[in-house]
Amino acid sequence: MFEEFKRDFIDNPFKIDGLNIKIVLKNSSIPGFETYPETFVHLITRKVESRQRMFDRHRANRIHWIRCILENRNEEEIIFFQYPEDSGRLRDYYWYRDEDFLVIMEKILPDYLVITSFHIDSELNRKYFKKRLDWFRANRT
Repeated sequence: MFEEFKRDFIDNPFKIDGLNIKIVLKNSSIPGFETYPETFVHLITRKVESRQRMFDRHRANRIHWIRCILENRNEEEIIFFQYPEDSGRLRDYYWYRDEDFLVIMEKILPDYLVITSFHIDSELNRKYFKKRLDWFRANRT
């Protein structure tokens, strides 16, 4: 998995709409993952009830989808929307609906930061992101 991440984001940097795709290369502070970059760890783990992060095979097995989704973001299979987070930051969402996989990005000029990605694995989560998509459609100008 790390080799795929390294190939897609470290060895072969790329741009989207003129923005450099950025990842956080600083080593993670998550126990057991300290030798890996922070973004990589975030992409292969998920927060559990204890608020700690645990390995998530559904995320990890799809790590090679992220670049593909971003590069093919204009295809009809990818739904794009934006949503303002509680922090006030506007984030971009790329939802590959056929496989219920979501990539979340944030523009921090001149870069485009990979925030996270994950498989939407419950109806509750699907409804949550559908509400954000509906908000975007109702509020875009």
